[in-house]
Amino acid sequence: MSHVPYASAVGSLMYAMVCSRPNISHAMGVLSRFMSKLGKEHWTVVKPVFRYLHGTSDYGLWYQERPGLDRVLDIHGFGYAYYIGDLDQRRSISGYVLNLFGGAVSWMSKKQSVVALSTIEAEYMVATHASKEAVWLQRLCSSMELVQGAIKIECDSQSAIFLAKNPAYHSKTKHIDVRYHFVRDMIEDKKMLLVKVDTLKNTADALTKSVSS
Repeated sequence: MSHVPYASAVGSLMYAMVCSRPNISHAMGVLSRFMSKLGKEHWTVVKPVFRYLHGTSDYGLWYQERPGLDRVLDIHGFGYAYYIGDLDQRRSISGYVLNLFGGAVSWMSKKQSVVALSTIEAEYMVATHASKEAVWLQRLCSSMELVQGAIKIECDSQSAIFLAKNPAYHSKTKHIDVRYHFVRDMIEDKKMLLVKVDTLKNTADALTKSVSS
C-alpha cells in the first residue's frame, strides 16, 4: 500500500472540511487515525467521501446579510456527544458548531481524550470545548470593536446543563478532570449560556456520525 496516495487524499479532504464542509468532519476524524498503519480497507473507504463531495458540490455555507451598521453580534452554537462512538477505545465523540449570521463559523468533531463513564460526562466535556471556542470568538469580536454578549450554547442533555450550573461538590463528579469545569466559570461570569435543545434540532449531531451518501 506504499504506492497509494492515502495521505494526499486525506489532506485534500481535510482542507475541504476545514474551509467549508463541516458535514464530513466525523469521516475525516476517523480516516486521519490510520495515516501510519494503512490497509486496503482504509483506501476503499476514502473513495466514497470523494463521491459524496462530488454529489453534493452545490452544498455550502450560507450567511444572511444584516442591514445597517449594527455592531452587535449574536453568536450561538450547539454541542453534542456521541456516547462511546469509538468502539475501539470505548470513547465518545465530541462535536460542536458555532454560528454567526445564519451560518457556521467554527466547528469541531473529535474523539474525547478520556473515557466518559456516562452520557452526562460526555456532554459536559463537549460543553467545555464549546465554551473555550466561544471565549476565543468573543475576544476576536472585541478586537474588531464588535459587541458580543453572552454566547448561547444549546445542548440536548438536561443533566449536563444542571451539572454545569451547579458548582456544589458531588461524589459523582469528583473524578472529572479539573479542566472540564471551565464551563462552570464561564456560566458564572455570564459569558456563556447553556440551554436545552431538542435532539432533532441539534445541528452538532451531524458532526459525530457518518453522513449517508
